Amino acid sequence: MEVLSIVTNISRYGGAQKVMMDIHHGLKGQLSSKILSLQAFDTVHPQYFLSEADFIRFGNPLQLNNKTVLVHARNLLPFLLAMKKLFFLNTRIIYVSHSVYTTHKNLTFFPKEIVSISNKVTENLQNYFKVPIMDINLIHNGIKDCLETNEFQEPYQGDKIRILYPGRINNSKRQVQILNALRGALDKRIEIHFAGVGEDFETLLSNCWDEQFQCLGFIEDMDRLIMSYDYVMLYSLQEGLSLSLIEGLMHGKPLLMNDVGGNLEIGIPGVNAFLLNDRLDLLAFTLNGLVHVSKDEYMRLSHNSRSHYLERFQYKDMIYNYLQLLNNRA
Repeated sequence: MEVLSIVTNISRYGGAQKVMMDIHHGLKGQLSSKILSLQAFDTVHPQYFLSEADFIRFGNPLQLNNKTVLVHARNLLPFLLAMKKLFFLNTRIIYVSHSVYTTHKNLTFFPKEIVSISNKVTENLQNYFKVPIMDINLIHNGIKDCLETNEFQEPYQGDKIRILYPGRINNSKRQVQILNALRGALDKRIEIHFAGVGEDFETLLSNCWDEQFQCLGFIEDMDRLIMSYDYVMLYSLQEGLSLSLIEGLMHGKPLLMNDVGGNLEIGIPGVNAFLLNDRLDLLAFTLNGLVHVSKDEYMRLSHNSRSHYLERFQYKDMIYNYLQLLNNRA
């Protein structure tokens, strides 16, 4: 079996792109797997560690014939489905839905096989797009376990609370809005550091002028960085199933997040997470409550995060589930 995986903009280091690459690397040892792209190989982001031998640039519809194509971008579906029909291709198309969408309902066409990465995405496919449940396969994102044992680092001391906010710096992730809402209202014992780059990076950087709020830029070794923080936070307008939050779980970090996308499948309020109010003007009040979290309570949340990762979001389980899907023809 030959599997091709495709997404838009492989020059960008993003969630859907990273999941696609992780799946590709996991499948390689079991079957023929390559990345298909409309872009040139020299535009691939270096953090994907993709070899040129595993890359195919699209140039002919016949490249799709007798292949299984994992499509990780909704806007590519009309093009690929049209190619299949126009050229009578023997192509198995599987769409991997990474997010919740509420636009272009009547212009979106799906293949018979769909992977949903979260329960919220499944609900969106069923309720908004009216996709039959029998066409949907739920496969959670998974990441590799970088810890050799469950004796993970526990930096929490209580006198200073360090929060890591990883993610692309843009309007959807709301870093600039969060900073403006918290400036002067956040307890001085709490620090928030933003890791990532994006459209709003320069604006965020120019507003991070003290130790309480820092803009770290692009981080190559996120695992090493997360170890030195107490909490991982995400407060987005839209999410699928956040890799950043799953990375927090893997390191045993309690999570701070709002109810959007699949966040509540990763962070369970009262078990391993704190649910943040959707109102920005109440965000500081919730975060300031962290100064009252005892060491014992923090450790309970921390160990629950690690356990939740091991139960649901391991890389080997994700690859196994994709192999099961690929090897069982619909």
